Amino acid sequence: MSYGLGDCLDWVERASGWKARKGNLPQVGGIGKGLGMACSHFVSGSAKPVHFTGQPHATIALRLDFDGGVTILTGAADIGQGSSTIITQIVTEVLGVDYRRLRLIANDSALTPKDNGSYSSRVTFMVGNAAADAAQNLKKLLVAAAARRLKVTEAEVEWYGEGAAVAADPDRHIPFEDIAEEALVGVGMLTVNGTFTCPVEFQGGKQRGGAVGSTMGFSYAAQAVEVSVDLDLGKITIDKVWCAIDCGFAINPMSVEGQVQGAIWMGMGQAMSEATVYENGRHKAASFLDYRVPTIMDSPEIEVHIVETIDPNGPFGAKEASEGPLSGFMSALAAAVEEATGHRFRMLPITPEKIFAVRQEQLAAAAANEVSK
Repeated sequence: MSYGLGDCLDWVERASGWKARKGNLPQVGGIGKGLGMACSHFVSGSAKPVHFTGQPHATIALRLDFDGGVTILTGAADIGQGSSTIITQIVTEVLGVDYRRLRLIANDSALTPKDNGSYSSRVTFMVGNAAADAAQNLKKLLVAAAARRLKVTEAEVEWYGEGAAVAADPDRHIPFEDIAEEALVGVGMLTVNGTFTCPVEFQGGKQRGGAVGSTMGFSYAAQAVEVSVDLDLGKITIDKVWCAIDCGFAINPMSVEGQVQGAIWMGMGQAMSEATVYENGRHKAASFLDYRVPTIMDSPEIEVHIVETIDPNGPFGAKEASEGPLSGFMSALAAAVEEATGHRFRMLPITPEKIFAVRQEQLAAAAANEVSK
């Protein structure tokens, strides 16, 4: 496994000015300022199978069609994390073909292989490995087809994605469409599978539930959060967040940055506003007007830094890049609020009502001390 937490912490410390600014932020009027830091890690899918039938952890099918197109068939659902894009990028990279040659069909049980689900940040790692395996398997068949057309051995073929050539005689080359035509002779349609299964040594205990949290690759994240707290109103304003994530290799850096931002927004909701409250057996939040979640209007400036450690087990060295920064944000915010208010809150969410109540207790204690003097 790869481990980049130290590099994440070093970057966050430098970017936030931690050494110089921690404990020295200006407190202006009734506004308290605070800076907090925390780190976290998360699994890249559970190494322990969710079923014990011997099926792989992930399966991908690739279909070569008569028009030279390649269809990716996956049961992995893209729930907004961009997994369909990542899977397509992996297949494109292995085959070396033009991105426009591919199309992806996801989560259609009538067409696609079964997938275990989009949970535990498993898709990029596990389904990505299966996609790379499927692409390698298809590439072998295409190289064999090119060798037949060129009337040479497979070892003499130099593959360059959108075609192939004889290594010793580059002028003898063949385009991808002709290779596909040769590969489909006698079969009409060519489908290959790729799979991924976590080795037993990563799966932990033999009993079910004996290895919850076991994984082949942990992501690591560190973040600093700067806040301003209105001590009279109890309102928290997040001024800026610095977050570094070790995601192994960033297959799609823009996607990684978006996932980190999403984790921080989710953390904001859990840390500052979201709570499940019942009264007389009924949920008090009848709608999202009552159950408040952060919007883009609440977003602070978020600076994201990617640490690439190249994990030996992930596709092209990639690990998860979404859920890891979530839990660390909440701890970092709580630490920042503690510095700003002088009180450690031990239960989330930290709401204006809670801050206001603490502030009244602090003022009452201060007044009592003055009287006793």
